[in-house]
Amino acid sequence: MQHTLTTALDAPLPPPRSKTRRMHKSSRPRPPKATIHTNNAAPTHTTTLPSLNRRSSLYGIPTLDRLGAVDSGTLRTTLNRGDRNPSTNTLRRTKPMMRSSSAEPPLARLGATSNRVSASLPRPPAIVRHEQRKTKCLDCGGDPWIHFSKLVTCCFFPGLLRLLGKSNPVAQQAWREKIGLCVVIVALCAAVGFLTFGLQVTLCPPQSYESYSYSNKSSSKFALSNTLADKVIIRGHAYNFHDVRTLLLRRNLMDINSTNVMGQDLTLLFTPPQFCQPFQQQTWTCASISSAIASAAGIEESTKITSCPSLSWLENLPRHKLTLSWNDISQYSAAAHYKLIVFNNMVLNASSTAAIPPFTDPLINAYASTDATRIIHSSRDLLAATLCLQERAIIGYIDSTPLGCLASSAILTLSTIVILTLVFTKFFMALFFHWFMAARLVKPHNVTASHIVHVEPEFDPTPYTVMLVTCYSEGEGSVKATLDSLVKTDYPDAKKLLFVVADGLVVGAGETRSTPDIVLGLVELDYSLPYPVPSSYLAIADGSRQHNMGYVYSGHYNCDGHRVATIVVVKCGTLEENDAAKPGNRGKRDSQMILMNFLSRSLFKDRMTRLDCDMQLRIRHLLRIHPSQLEYVLMVDADTDVNSAALKHMINAMLNDRNIMGLCGETRIRNKSESWVTAIQVFEYYASHHLGKAFESIFGGVTCLPGCFSMYRIKISKGSGRFVPLLVNPDIVEEYSENVVLTLHQKNLLLLGEDRFLSTLMLRNFPKRKMMFVPQAVCHTVVPNEFKILLSQRRRWINSTVHNLMELLLVRELCGIFCFSMQFVVLLELIGTVVLPAAISFTIFLLVQTAVTGQVQLIPMLLLLFILGLPGILIVLTSRKMAYIGWMAVYMLSLPIWNFVLPVYAFWHFDDFSWGQTRRVDGETRGGGEKDGGHGNDGPSREQSFDPSRVELKTWEEWVHFDDAVPRKGFQTGIEIVTDTEQVARIR
Repeated sequence: MQHTLTTALDAPLPPPRSKTRRMHKSSRPRPPKATIHTNNAAPTHTTTLPSLNRRSSLYGIPTLDRLGAVDSGTLRTTLNRGDRNPSTNTLRRTKPMMRSSSAEPPLARLGATSNRVSASLPRPPAIVRHEQRKTKCLDCGGDPWIHFSKLVTCCFFPGLLRLLGKSNPVAQQAWREKIGLCVVIVALCAAVGFLTFGLQVTLCPPQSYESYSYSNKSSSKFALSNTLADKVIIRGHAYNFHDVRTLLLRRNLMDINSTNVMGQDLTLLFTPPQFCQPFQQQTWTCASISSAIASAAGIEESTKITSCPSLSWLENLPRHKLTLSWNDISQYSAAAHYKLIVFNNMVLNASSTAAIPPFTDPLINAYASTDATRIIHSSRDLLAATLCLQERAIIGYIDSTPLGCLASSAILTLSTIVILTLVFTKFFMALFFHWFMAARLVKPHNVTASHIVHVEPEFDPTPYTVMLVTCYSEGEGSVKATLDSLVKTDYPDAKKLLFVVADGLVVGAGETRSTPDIVLGLVELDYSLPYPVPSSYLAIADGSRQHNMGYVYSGHYNCDGHRVATIVVVKCGTLEENDAAKPGNRGKRDSQMILMNFLSRSLFKDRMTRLDCDMQLRIRHLLRIHPSQLEYVLMVDADTDVNSAALKHMINAMLNDRNIMGLCGETRIRNKSESWVTAIQVFEYYASHHLGKAFESIFGGVTCLPGCFSMYRIKISKGSGRFVPLLVNPDIVEEYSENVVLTLHQKNLLLLGEDRFLSTLMLRNFPKRKMMFVPQAVCHTVVPNEFKILLSQRRRWINSTVHNLMELLLVRELCGIFCFSMQFVVLLELIGTVVLPAAISFTIFLLVQTAVTGQVQLIPMLLLLFILGLPGILIVLTSRKMAYIGWMAVYMLSLPIWNFVLPVYAFWHFDDFSWGQTRRVDGETRGGGEKDGGHGNDGPSREQSFDPSRVELKTWEEWVHFDDAVPRKGFQTGIEIVTDTEQVARIR
């Protein structure tokens, strides 16, 4: 039977408090009594929930209920206190990523407090059926990205995609979006290639001829006879004498075979342009010029020409551009018979009276040896005469850099400066973090007598901490090592709660027992409570798989004198899953949500599932506290060993800085030398932590807290019974429990990288709080030892990184401004991730080019040197572990794998949402050519409809009076998991 609870949160919110008139306490509206409606029908009865104060006890156990004195108005103001609109004094929420702001929360949050309830945002009347939402999402015609993806794949009709194996519209749209993303990535790579190779050629094209400079080469006679002994000068260019002579002979013109002609300017020999006709002089005719040339050459008059050669004949002849510096112009102008002026960067020889119109003499005398471009453009007559003059009297060009070359050099220099600035800033900030911040971050939080008066009443120097371990198919050795390391951490055992979730009744590859059997065999179970029975809860899945069941076991974990309270949740599935390969399996995110949803419902006194009730009952029994007193959650994978001091360092950091909402430690590799695949990962792990995360910690914005080893703050107290929920904030929990993921972007966010997505959610909802890296907290994990497993793992990581960075890029509230902001760093990281294949390809090309030609490309080589060399310097200055220098060398040799093979494989598999070769279980296959759906996607019932009324929701007080936990007779070891249909039916 389904229940819905109407409390003060469902009532209309009071208007904002006036600035000029303060309402008296007695006149404030009181929240209505809680009303219970059954099956959405008219209320059958009304009851008042028990009032819980700070000293009340529930179920016979003393508790500290911090929500007892908090009414609905106070609760609303503390959900996201730092994000208010000062003009209206109303709550400004972060826009959800997964669904519309007005949409109903996911079914996994049914009956829980929703931050979507506000005065300006009414709650929709009913639960939206997922089939309706799917249809609506697939018809997102107004989405520009959908239009773009269909445009670039317009040639691939649905029928053709069905032949390619994309049978349903969701898979077809995912494939189209993958192609669209690949087009964008190729365009970015092409842009990087153009910036590296094409920009210089486009803006500053190489000349098809070399340049000769007058500087330090010319003779005092200006004839250049010594330097250009075998050349002739025509319109500021030097041509080979024999080439010009052959050309004139082939055209049946004069023969200039004489050494006296070499080094001379033959510009006047060629046909003048038409616009020179108004300034034509008798001495300008080519016949007169040819006579002078013939006389100077000492040849017969009969060889004179009667028609002028054309300049177009010289187009295919090799030539050299003549250039002059301003020093050359000053030197030559010192002689009385040389008058040079500059016009449009061309040097004109005004000394030849044969080429100069008479009325230009005053101009020449006034502007000799200077740039006369401006004064010439001021007069139409002067401009026309000078244009003719430049055709007849040009001797060379100013030795200057073209504007296009200056622009390309400026762009390349600026981009180099930006990259080097980021590289050096990242390096020095990481160094600053290690030298000055890391030690202060984990300094023991000692409260002395002089400070006790300033400590908040709710302050606890050793807060309760949950150690969450999610298991799937790990072996007994890995699980035991992980649990042993957590239990043996240097932190009071009484303040630790070991919370283990076994994700389904699965048997790992090579194992003889299922993972739940392995876990329960390591725990000393508590027989004083009723025997666990399968309890229902709302899972994160599709269709009827949203109904899942699980056992809740309690006891203690003993290891080397440590005894820690332990909760084990075994997801066993419903009766329909008895024949499934992995009964109860719903994925790691669902395992995390079991705890997060439970903490949120307990904190807000929401209605809870039977599984939540069982967990609260056993936690109260083990720790003798209310679950609202749990402060932190340490999330650890089942194949991770935590160092003994890690938990203490993490909690010290949380206590030292209340703005920290999440942090992670350093993850090191346990199987370094197992294979070449593990060897190439050692330095990559080190650099990502000590360079990447250390740099991000300066801003307080670590973009990814690894799921294998990270800690989150559940809530933070604001004094007087008020608090701000952080990890269990309704916005966080609702987004993280989203089960309807249809677009490629959503699937890459939720299905492939839940740890990075959770970090993104925290930063988006609390951009002013901190996500930090604690290098003193160390863990060791096992990394893939086969290339196919590494390929599958990095495909998931790279794709989720790209999509999460796209979301973080839209968060404008991140610290900093413009280029000195975390948002700019995220942009560069996103671009750097998608252009990795192009970058490594261009680097290899430049290295090969340098080796072949011997010409060193200075800027790219410097960039490569700094990017690859600075991490090595960081090793020397921080860890002083010289072994990592060797691991760095191994990493350098594998750069083509990291920067080309893995990214290209990941990009092409944007629409692959499976876990691939990671975490295989015994007997798991991919039958029928279908890809496995990864964790939590087994079973045939994902398309079946789901009736939420199958999962009962009650408040804690209602569950207390509705105790159906009947002990099972004959209970001996507590290790056996009930999977037989008849046995489960008898228990229920």
